[in-house]
Amino acid sequence: MNNVFGRIQPVFEWIINLAVLNITWLVFILPIAYLGLLLVLVENTSQVLMVLITILVLSPFFLFPATTAMFGVVRKWFMKEEIKIVKSFWNFYKENYKRSLSGGLILSLLWIVGVFDYLYIKSNGTFVNYFVLVILAFLFLYTLYFFSDTVHTESKLTQSLKNVLIITVANPIFSFGIVLLCIFIVYVSFTYLHFLIILFTGPFLAILGFYGYQKVFTTILNVQK
Repeated sequence: MNNVFGRIQPVFEWIINLAVLNITWLVFILPIAYLGLLLVLVENTSQVLMVLITILVLSPFFLFPATTAMFGVVRKWFMKEEIKIVKSFWNFYKENYKRSLSGGLILSLLWIVGVFDYLYIKSNGTFVNYFVLVILAFLFLYTLYFFSDTVHTESKLTQSLKNVLIITVANPIFSFGIVLLCIFIVYVSFTYLHFLIILFTGPFLAILGFYGYQKVFTTILNVQK
């Protein structure tokens, strides 16, 4: 019996750690989370557009710093370091706020352009719609890798943005797999298993994002040696 509990205990510890990290992240992005809920509930196209714009405008100030902090905690897990989740989250949040805000302003602008292009093309029903979706998927992965690079390196913002671009396109097949897994998690979370949004979705995406970033980043470093 003790052996059984000994094997189950690490699983429960990980479940608790993931839930604590996700809830902490949601608290820090509360305005974004509220608007995200509205986005699911509203049906009018103009209202959806207004909520989307508001989310993108607020993202550099709330979503980007908090998500960077979450990636910082996930990186510590990958490094197998023992940490206090909430305390470490807060430290990463303070340390990277200005950097996350600056990068968030740039990336949010790209997202605004991408979303508007998609909505415009979708309303016209052209085949280019699929191409724009691919661009948005690329931008999504680029954003995940930006969070990873922010907590993993000490590069200046402009250099980091260039490095992340190289990492994003360095292994397109592998990166496409990461994007598909992330989309699957988001789809399942918002469509079927809503409890994942409260407990696990954020860390799941961060773990996948940092895993993909670290794998490609390490491969590039090995090639350069």
